[in-house]
Amino acid sequence: MKHRDTRRLGAIVFRDPVLLCGALYVLLYFDASGFLRLGLLAAFLHEWGHILLYCAFFHRFPVIEVTMTGFCMRLCGNALSPGRRFWLAAAGPAVNFLLASLWALRLRQRMTIRGSAFLAANLLTGSFNLLPIPPLDGAQMAASLYAVWNSRKKLAGND
Repeated sequence: MKHRDTRRLGAIVFRDPVLLCGALYVLLYFDASGFLRLGLLAAFLHEWGHILLYCAFFHRFPVIEVTMTGFCMRLCGNALSPGRRFWLAAAGPAVNFLLASLWALRLRQRMTIRGSAFLAANLLTGSFNLLPIPPLDGAQMAASLYAVWNSRKKLAGND
């Protein structure tokens, strides 16, 4: 069995941190335009949308896994109703679309290339995460809506 290098910093768990830092260093080194940094910022803010709503629901910070493929928030056995699971999944894309809207208003006053890139990064991050493919937010939202629909169908007696 292959041993995975794992480091823990409080509630944040890093999987293969040397490989992660090395890959991030190379990508940022060749990012002369700075657009990758804006995309990473949009992804970071997206995850903070999920984290803040989790903190509002459970009054504590979640366990976050940082891997080569991104961030993943662990619920650690906390039971969520389908409605709460839906809103927790929707929080990330909502932050991205809110930031994109605010940036669109800002760009009406003063158009910049970086501002346009930040707007695009938020739109792309939010839209991508709405795809109904596990483990993306869209799949979580669809599963939650299906669970709510199914439970209402059962309550109505339409098995």
